[in-house]
Amino acid sequence: MRFGSKSLLVVIATLFVSLTAPGARADDPPLRLDLDRCVEMALEVNVSVLRAGYDLDVARNSVITSASTVLPTVGISASRSTSPAVGGVIISPTSTRSYTTSLYFRELVTVGGVIGVFESLSSKRVSDHNLRQVRQGVSYDAKQKYLEVLKSERLMAVRREALDLSQRRLDKAQALVDVGSAVKSDVLRAQVEVSRNELELISATNALRLAETDLRHFLAISDEVDLELEDILETKEVDYPLEYALAEAMGKRPDIGMGTEALGAARAAVWRERSGWLPYVSIEGDYRWFDVESPDGLSDVWDDSDWYWTVYGAVDIFDGLETFSQVRSAKASRKSAEQNLFQVKRDAALEIKRAFYNLEEARQRVKISRETVGLAEEELRLAEERFRLGGATMLEQIDSQVALSEARTSYVEALYDYLLSQAELVRAMGKD
Repeated sequence: MRFGSKSLLVVIATLFVSLTAPGARADDPPLRLDLDRCVEMALEVNVSVLRAGYDLDVARNSVITSASTVLPTVGISASRSTSPAVGGVIISPTSTRSYTTSLYFRELVTVGGVIGVFESLSSKRVSDHNLRQVRQGVSYDAKQKYLEVLKSERLMAVRREALDLSQRRLDKAQALVDVGSAVKSDVLRAQVEVSRNELELISATNALRLAETDLRHFLAISDEVDLELEDILETKEVDYPLEYALAEAMGKRPDIGMGTEALGAARAAVWRERSGWLPYVSIEGDYRWFDVESPDGLSDVWDDSDWYWTVYGAVDIFDGLETFSQVRSAKASRKSAEQNLFQVKRDAALEIKRAFYNLEEARQRVKISRETVGLAEEELRLAEERFRLGGATMLEQIDSQVALSEARTSYVEALYDYLLSQAELVRAMGKD
């Protein structure tokens, strides 16, 4: 295949761009993450957090909109009119001109408008609590995915070590068979054990790959970037008495705060609807200049202007039961908000208790599984020693190795559950 000079230039340019383009290279250092940094990155890129922030901006603007209903309107107007005739009858051989300039303001004072401001403030605080709740949920998810990767790494190491031990046991059994010191069945048992450990290692490797993929997706990290996570899969005591956890939740949980503010907004809505039975006042003021000739300057306008006031008050005696029905609807919404807040507090107490009891269980499992690992290691050591002296079979060694692998797996899972239970309790308490 022959290339022209232009084609050769295109190939060279393409290679240059691909080599110099930004991105991960083989010699780039890995991205080192600890748990706090992982949470920070998740909060920065998570769409739910961004949407909750936008909703908060909308709620803040709603407060301004509500406040605008109780603030006066101020403006300047100017007009020029020509009236040569009235009702089609000419009243002058020339047009009658008039000029008007005014500085005005308008204010409509209603109880409903004032209460609406407080209602919108409660709605804004609901959005504040909603943002906190979303952030706490994302923080918990980030911790869970981070710990899942660490757990998968530990479990893969356990499977790899079990495979190495079984492979050495197979080599040793084969060597003993070759010299006539063992039977062929020992080799077969060792081969079966090697195959089983190979399958478990394949599953553990895939579990790690899936956990890392999930974490990368959650943090918006490219697959080309190598990750290096700080291993925190160890016991870290966080002791919260149940009574303290319940008290903290009642005062700090975002969902309880949302329910409280929603109830406040519902109560304000009742009074806002009741304002339909109350009088309202409209005040208008104009600092106005009027003449049939155009002014010579601004000084003439200012000197010859005067204030004109209009005060208007009214109260609806009968509005077709509209206010009556709206008040009843607002009261029903208030009762619904009261029941919702009551249920949210009950659910929060239940969630706290579940998280607290799960943490206690995980703490005990960590303690017992750690002791079990020590016992299983000693049992394997004794089984290997007995086999060396001819007092045990290959099957006993394999059983001891399986027991050790299961004990180490249980220990790793207990550590994971313990740390995740801590994160769950912290979230249930409403702590950031």
